[in-house]
Amino acid sequence: NYIDKMKVKMKNGEFVELFNGLTAVQSLKGVKFGLLVSKNIRTIQEELKDLEEASKPTNEFIELSQKVQVLMNNKDDEAITKLEEENKELVDARKVQLEEIDKLLLEETEIELHGIPEDCLPTDITGEQIINIDKIIE
Repeated sequence: NYIDKMKVKMKNGEFVELFNGLTAVQSLKGVKFGLLVSKNIRTIQEELKDLEEASKPTNEFIELSQKVQVLMNNKDDEAITKLEEENKELVDARKVQLEEIDKLLLEETEIELHGIPEDCLPTDITGEQIINIDKIIE
């Protein structure tokens, strides 16, 4: 009966943190624990798919970032400023996109997840790891 589901209501950003917490413990030992962790990872991934899609930078922006990275490595601040000015629309569009994502991360969502019973936590799990997934520990 360890497959009890629980409705979890939080901000999207908190689900992202929970997702990261779950991926950080997915290699710990324990069959039931591993099963619950992987099911929850899949569920959260599915729910946040649109958010992830919406946050992807455009190919043009990725190319620009790579050029800026090369200039940063060469410590060429002048060229970076010039490149960013020449591509102001692209940079501004990305800023607007990120502001939208920030708003979406603050929106509340309810996801049905599998609770993880305390008695199936691995013995080698750390306090830090527990804090990152404690919202679904029963």
